[in-house]
Amino acid sequence: MARKLGFERALDAPALFSVAYSEIASSLYFALGIIAGYALGLTPVVLLGAGLFFLLVSLSYAEGTAAIPETGGAATFVRRAFNDLLGFLTGWVLFLDYLIVIALSTLFVPHYLGAALGLEGLRDSPGDVILAVTAIAVIAIVRLVRRSQLHNAGLVVAGLDLATQLLLVVLGLALVFSPDALTRGTDIGVAPTWDDLAFALPLAMLAFTGLETVANLAEETREPGRTLPRSLFSAIGLVVLITALIALVGMSAFPVEDGRTALAEEWLFAPLVGIVSALGLPSGMEDVLRVYIGLTGALVLLAAATTSMSGFTRLAHSLSRHDQLPRSFGRLNRRTLVSPHAILAVAGVSIALVIATGIAGDDVAFLASLYSFGILLAFAAAQVAVLRLRVQEPDLPRPFRAPLFAPVLGIPIAIFVWVIAMVTHPGARYAGPAWLAAGIVLYFVVRRRAHRGLLS
Repeated sequence: MARKLGFERALDAPALFSVAYSEIASSLYFALGIIAGYALGLTPVVLLGAGLFFLLVSLSYAEGTAAIPETGGAATFVRRAFNDLLGFLTGWVLFLDYLIVIALSTLFVPHYLGAALGLEGLRDSPGDVILAVTAIAVIAIVRLVRRSQLHNAGLVVAGLDLATQLLLVVLGLALVFSPDALTRGTDIGVAPTWDDLAFALPLAMLAFTGLETVANLAEETREPGRTLPRSLFSAIGLVVLITALIALVGMSAFPVEDGRTALAEEWLFAPLVGIVSALGLPSGMEDVLRVYIGLTGALVLLAAATTSMSGFTRLAHSLSRHDQLPRSFGRLNRRTLVSPHAILAVAGVSIALVIATGIAGDDVAFLASLYSFGILLAFAAAQVAVLRLRVQEPDLPRPFRAPLFAPVLGIPIAIFVWVIAMVTHPGARYAGPAWLAAGIVLYFVVRRRAHRGLLS
């Protein structure tokens, strides 16, 4: 009898930490400028608050993934705690977030490359869109023909990313950090306005992507009960600290003037390279550092897009196993251990998002605001599911148990920020429900063809 294809438990603690750090920290390369445009001088505070909330949610994720070491993340928790329909809807909104991360990551790659190499054509439309589409296509082709080695690539990218960000923190704190610059031009209610601050809160979720990607690796982790919580908390804690410090440096380098910051305008698409330009280094040293930061940023973003594409396919595999998606999405290629249908789907929709963003004048804020719709729903659902499983399955082995305050605080915060997103973000208010409606139609069709009930 042929052995059923599945994932191997190949990830140990260092490998999982590396994947977690590189995936979560990568979002800073595209999120910093977007968030700074609305939060202005309060950007470090907003990012720190979002990071602490992210850490709070990760406690529930750690309990869920340690107790149910399968692919699927929040979708798996919700399916097991409630029913297939709610589990699918959770997974479906997370699909949207994977697609947005892939689109944003690849769309920012040309800008980091252009800033590093002095090729301004790469930073202009349609050059950036063409290169982003090419990057997605190449990643998809590679995944179709070659099996990914997350544990090898993750170690290299995470090490390079951490070294780069620490270098910026050290140089920035030494050369440009200034409490006066941080507060200059900042007047809460005026700059930023209350509306902009409300807009920035859900937007800050974009700075900490990757939790679902890590949760989807539970089935490939050695000793997930021990390894997942330890690797997850250490990676997230470090990311939150470094993100807040880089935000301090960034806003010191580009203080608010007349309600604006150059970090969100001139350097919107390459904020970390922008920080280098403001350090006041000798020209030769600045050129070397600009090239280094730019190339590193491009590499980290490409790695994030690759990992997100893998996360999408793992989630699709999990949903298809329970007849929540067409079964073709769960059929793994024997050599690459990936579903060709899932790869083609994620690549096709990501490319469409990039092209649509280019047509809209590179309006990345719309994509960023849409991201909050799915991730906040998933965070709330995951935490509720973990609590419900404690009641439904009290005997389920839980190698890690989150303190009760985590979901008790995390659930209302997630719902509150989600409501703010729906009120202030057109992307979340209109495109989010439309995506959800499309998913419901697909789910009904799949369940009918599989002769399954909607809930069971």
